[in-house]
Amino acid sequence: MAGWVGMDSLMTHSLEGKRALVTGAAGFIGANLTRELIHHGADVHALVRSSTRRWRIAEIAPQITIHKADLVEREALNRILAEIRPELLFHLAVSGGHPQLPEEREAFIKSSVLGTIYLLEALESLDVINFVHVGSSLEYGPSERPLNESDRLAPLSFRGASKAAATLICRQYARDHKRPVIILRPFSVYGPWEAPTRLIPSAMRVALSGQPLLLTSPGYRHDFVYVKDVVEACLRAASGTFEPGEVINVGSGEQRSNEEVVELVQSVTGQRIAMRIGEYPARPFDTSHWVADIGKAEKLLGWRPRHTLREGLEKTVSWFRQYAHAYDEEGSLRAD
Repeated sequence: MAGWVGMDSLMTHSLEGKRALVTGAAGFIGANLTRELIHHGADVHALVRSSTRRWRIAEIAPQITIHKADLVEREALNRILAEIRPELLFHLAVSGGHPQLPEEREAFIKSSVLGTIYLLEALESLDVINFVHVGSSLEYGPSERPLNESDRLAPLSFRGASKAAATLICRQYARDHKRPVIILRPFSVYGPWEAPTRLIPSAMRVALSGQPLLLTSPGYRHDFVYVKDVVEACLRAASGTFEPGEVINVGSGEQRSNEEVVELVQSVTGQRIAMRIGEYPARPFDTSHWVADIGKAEKLLGWRPRHTLREGLEKTVSWFRQYAHAYDEEGSLRAD
């Protein structure tokens, strides 16, 4: 596949000067998306919680307008959207990780489900061109074949169940109100600004430090897709016309085991990694077969990932060497 290039001139024209609101702009995908919107001349507004650590967007803060509010703060949300009157909206805001404690689950469900409801309601009087809701492949259940958008939702985690609920709400709202809502389901996204505890940043950190890496038992597979390719899918979704409530997978169409990915990280960095296989516990949704059917993305978005896994890892390593200071010795994010 060809390496990453910018959007075509037609898409750049369609984004230039457009008022775009990104919820979750300080998150992993959101920070990458925000940068690409800036690059294409959009008037970018970012919605972030007051408590959000903004390390990912600190260097671009002067180029965007930041609004501080939680999605469940209904009055504040209505006021902000009435002020911005966004033409494009990218909804990525959700608490990170997999909530375990009761209070974590409550916060997560409020953010992902109730927050999505409030956001949709706040848009009812506005002329939004497209509302792009970013869901998750975790909405699906295990399958021995490529996962298709028509497959039933059978999530195996609380995060997946919450994301599935938000997707169903978006689809119901879009169909009932004939509103331009499109749902993207990214698979295992990696690249610049990714959380340090995930597989690829962990592998890169230990490759450059010489520490051992704890891995799951062999055979667990994922569909890894480079974040800039996911961003391109988001922008194509925002620039097109679709059936209300359309759902589209965003993956590579290929699956790799965790140990295969670590082998590639070793090759790209030129450093050996001491792997302690079987010492990292598998999660309920880890499986030996997990890959996207991306036929619909090709047909409706004209999209395929531009990066092979190796190409994406090479760019991620280059970024990691430049931004390694953002992580401390334990692999956690440094404070702002």
